[in-house]
Amino acid sequence: MFGVWLSLVLLLCLLGGVAGFWWLQRRRQQQKEALLRRQLVSVTQSSRQTGDNIAHDLRTPLTRLRADVEDALRHDDSEMHRATLERVLDEIQNMQNIVNALLALSQAEAGVMRVRKKTVDLSGLLEELIELYIPSAEERQLTLQGRIAPNLNIEADRQLLARIFANLFDNELKYVPAGGTILLTALASGPHVEIRVEDDGPGIPVEMRDKIFERFARLDPSRTLSGGSGLGLSLVKAFAQLLQGEVRVVESSLGGAAFILTLPASAAEVSKPSP
Repeated sequence: MFGVWLSLVLLLCLLGGVAGFWWLQRRRQQQKEALLRRQLVSVTQSSRQTGDNIAHDLRTPLTRLRADVEDALRHDDSEMHRATLERVLDEIQNMQNIVNALLALSQAEAGVMRVRKKTVDLSGLLEELIELYIPSAEERQLTLQGRIAPNLNIEADRQLLARIFANLFDNELKYVPAGGTILLTALASGPHVEIRVEDDGPGIPVEMRDKIFERFARLDPSRTLSGGSGLGLSLVKAFAQLLQGEVRVVESSLGGAAFILTLPASAAEVSKPSP
């Protein structure tokens, strides 16, 4: 009988030792994983901070360079020189756009961008933006249409809203082929307002639908030199989050891509769109 008890005690000790060893190994593995995560976050933040510092430092020399080129354009009558200077001015503008976009994105992601919320007539703002972008759409042989419910009001920063839709429209104008259609729809959806910007273009592959909101993401690498900062959709996402909203992309009923922005509605009454 004593032998049986002794065997049980030894077995329990052995099992306890194995369990303790397993727990210790698991604990060490968790500590290693936690350390790696902290290092990754640190590297990412350091890399982003470095990029932001470079962008900030580039602002002043770019402004000075632009002023010099503009001054030369005012005083140089040579047609060849003027053409060259105008190309240089265009490239400076592109670089300034990238710098400004990087700094705005950094502020938005860090949560330090000032947000001035007030009741915004969203219906009116969207109508204004459509009217503003129709000439650019027509130049590219595109049809820009709006189906906007009346009396849509939200508590938001009007300037941030305008920048969100400007970036979405700019993206559409770049990627929808000539002869295509861009449709903006806005309506109340319960306690939220939903705005869709969609098209009948080539669409966005499922595996790219999250990646396109990352910095400098491009569906077509050949477009890298065709203008634009590659930060437009990153800004859309960051600004939407500042306004307690979200943005996603799905397949459009038109056959292309549909960017859906969801924002909290204000307490003001909203109307359903007319059928």
